[in-house]
Parts: sequence; C-alpha cells; structure tokens
Amino acid sequence: MNRFNHKTLELVEHHPEGLSTINYSNLTLKSESEVAGGQFHLVMQQIGLGLPVESLLKEYPQINNWVDKVKPFLNILGNKQWNAQIQYLYHDILLYSECDLIIYGENQVVGFDWTIQKPPKFEILESKWQTQLRLFLLHERTEMPLEQISLVYLFINTDSIYQFTYSENKHLAFKERLEETLAPFIGDNNEKKHLADKITPQEAHDKWLAREISTTEYLAAIPEVEL
Repeated sequence: MNRFNHKTLELVEHHPEGLSTINYSNLTLKSESEVAGGQFHLVMQQIGLGLPVESLLKEYPQINNWVDKVKPFLNILGNKQWNAQIQYLYHDILLYSECDLIIYGENQVVGFDWTIQKPPKFEILESKWQTQLRLFLLHERTEMPLEQISLVYLFINTDSIYQFTYSENKHLAFKERLEETLAPFIGDNNEKKHLADKITPQEAHDKWLAREISTTEYLAAIPEVEL
C-alpha cells in the first residue's frame, strides 16, 4: 500500500517524472530548527501526559517562555489528543499527517502545530500541502462540518499565530488537487484490478511464471474461497 504525507505529496506534485526515484528514507530527516525545538516538544508531551515539568522549566527559561505562549490555547474545551496521528484511506492509498495537539470540541475541531521556526507568508502556508492535507484529514476523520474545522500554527519564537479555516470551496479544490497528484498511483491500482477481472487464475499463474505480471497482480486474480 502506498503511503503519502505532505512531504511526499509535494515531491510528487512538483517532480512527477521522478516518482520511481524518490528516496523516501530522506523524507524523515529533520531540519536544524526541528532538532532545536525537540526539547520543547518533549516538554509539551510531558504536560499532555500530566507529568511534572516545573523543575525543568526553571532550569530552561527559554522553554518556559515558549510553554507560556501555548498554555492559553490548552484551556479550549474538548477532548485533547496530544502528538496526534491522523490517517485516512483514499483510493487504497494511506494519507497521513500529525498535529502536536487536536482538540475535539462539541461544535469544533482544532488542530495545533507549534514551532520555533520563522513564519512564512500567510498565503504561502495556506496553500502548502502540510496545511491543506491536515484540514482535509481532520474533516474526513471526524465528519465535522467543514466550517467547524480549523488548523492553528503557533510560531512561538515570534508571537505570530496563523489560523486556517475550512470551507466547501477549499475542500473541493483540495480534492481536485489531490486527485491530479495521485492520478498515476490511482490509475495503477485500477489497472491491476481490471487485469484481475480479465484473466483466469491459470492464465495469471502462467503469466506470473513468465514474469509478465507481478506477484501482487497474480494474487489479485486468484478468487477468494469461503471456508
């Protein structure tokens, strides 16, 4: 099963000719700013678990200052999921992303991303896959009305706060962009299913031995038998 997060989607969108040469292992490498903010994220996770962090915050006043900037948002009512993973199966493709915190309220769902990086321009970040994918996933996973979905970026080193909301127009535009970007993978899956419908298990076996089809295509042509 193919897996896509915002980094792989961005690579596929801008370099479609290099689909087979993408080195997915490199996509997990962290930037210097992400490494620098590692301690802060760890402290926030400890706060989410209810663990004491007072002594650590006294020792590191800079982290304490960052935590103070996040604390007001923790008072939003709702069920809180810290260091949250969001996944959604789309055309046999697993889309996934993360939020530092998701608050599931009665009438709203808010995802949070806090970072020590410098904020880009609002319009640029709004169009990025990392924003659009998370808004899409939050809606698909919760089925909350589009207008009640939002994503908040807290740039704790600069006091900048960006909030992105969702709408029907944004949702439809993103789905069109997603379909276009994933078309080579969706088409490949459909071709395999079509092949499985056209040939018999014996024909598939012969083609597999002749290395004319892959093992996945061969297995797809074998009918399920109820026990």
